[in-house]
Amino acid sequence: VDEGLLTGHSPSLSVSPSASVSESPSPSPSPSPSPSTGESPSPSTTPSLSPSLSPSTTPSSSISPSPSPSGGAGVTTVFQDLIRFFVKCSDGFTYGFGSAGYIYRRDSDGIWVQVYKDANGAIKGAAEKPSSSKKTYLYWATDKVLKRKVIPGLANFNDVEVVDSNLGSVDWHTMIQIGGGLHIANRDFLGYVGYDDSYSNEVLDLIPGNITKTLVERNGRAIIGTYREADPNKGVNAAIDSEYPLAQVGDEGKIFFANMQDSMPVKTFPGGGYCNPDGVTNEIEQMNFFEWEEGASSWIDKQSVGNLALFAVYGADTGKGGIYSFGRSKKNAPFVLNLDYQLDADELGAITSVDGTVLVSYQDGSDFGVKAEDPSNKATAIYEGLDFKAPVKYPVNITTWKYVELFMSPLPGLCSVEFYYKMNKTGAWTRAKTADGEVSYAVSGGKKAVFSIQAEGEIF
Repeated sequence: VDEGLLTGHSPSLSVSPSASVSESPSPSPSPSPSPSTGESPSPSTTPSLSPSLSPSTTPSSSISPSPSPSGGAGVTTVFQDLIRFFVKCSDGFTYGFGSAGYIYRRDSDGIWVQVYKDANGAIKGAAEKPSSSKKTYLYWATDKVLKRKVIPGLANFNDVEVVDSNLGSVDWHTMIQIGGGLHIANRDFLGYVGYDDSYSNEVLDLIPGNITKTLVERNGRAIIGTYREADPNKGVNAAIDSEYPLAQVGDEGKIFFANMQDSMPVKTFPGGGYCNPDGVTNEIEQMNFFEWEEGASSWIDKQSVGNLALFAVYGADTGKGGIYSFGRSKKNAPFVLNLDYQLDADELGAITSVDGTVLVSYQDGSDFGVKAEDPSNKATAIYEGLDFKAPVKYPVNITTWKYVELFMSPLPGLCSVEFYYKMNKTGAWTRAKTADGEVSYAVSGGKKAVFSIQAEGEIF
């Protein structure tokens, strides 16, 4: 569902049915089939969407919401550009930093307001950082200018300060706070704001030809993802540490283990596509474990814990863009890549999880918005299983597939399951009926659906 709407109407961009791309079928005591939508594909289609710190010389006051159109007639939204960075701040708000310089704020009720417009244009990185002065700041960077604001500070943002006006001009100034210091992607350097608020825009010089794009904290250290300046489409777009460290690399949808050892992709998004640097997050709020060694000068032994990694993928084939998850929710479960929320748009800017709610920003044409996961708003999902071959036997014997059992978590009310199958990889998909002759199983709270097959063939 959309957030930030200023009317009760729905915008033109719609979420289409989710589709599983898992290669791991659910275990079943009987032959598990390969369901598909067959003759009745998803009832919903995917529409085309139409130096030293000094105060800023031109501080901007808080701006009132200036609604922009968002597709449907009479629909207006608070968003006037694409949010490319979310920052979950210690003041209890979530801030969004936009591609045209707008800054938005979201409260715990999901209400969004515009709070600032940066005259320097597109915001290319943002993060929160504590200070030894006992203050906490929001930092953000435009193309060449790094700014900060004390939190909470002035509500009208007239306390914005310029930290530096000599950043390297580049597409991304991704930021991350590690050990109290703020690391900033600065073209072929790293910028750094220390815990004591000291600053350098060239604290680290990278190998020539590499441009910094992504930053991840791991065990108290900064892991830097780059792309080659001569071939930007093959570099590291985004990185996230979940159960395993992962990186989305290139524009063909490849996911790699970012453990400094493996060099082969572990998965590929089925429709290709890619993510922005802030287009990854953990499904749950990340927790941190610290190990203190007596006499140590800093908390270097830190481990972040998260479960499923979420990727906001765009630039994919039609029907294959959206929010993918990769990982597992229990220790002995298989690792699965799943398209949890199918969403086609020109760009998915950033993704985050706030108090258990997944947020993703999007742009399609001149429309901008933020969508939030709604547990009560169910989509039509498609699970496609594997082919099953009959056991080896005498040629004279023909295998008859009599029935199939589907085991599931208790089925929510107003939900149903349909089942389709195909024999020997030929012909149309056939819809199976339940043992009661129904075309779907719709028992509220039901955990097992039995479908009658009574078909002969060697491949099911």
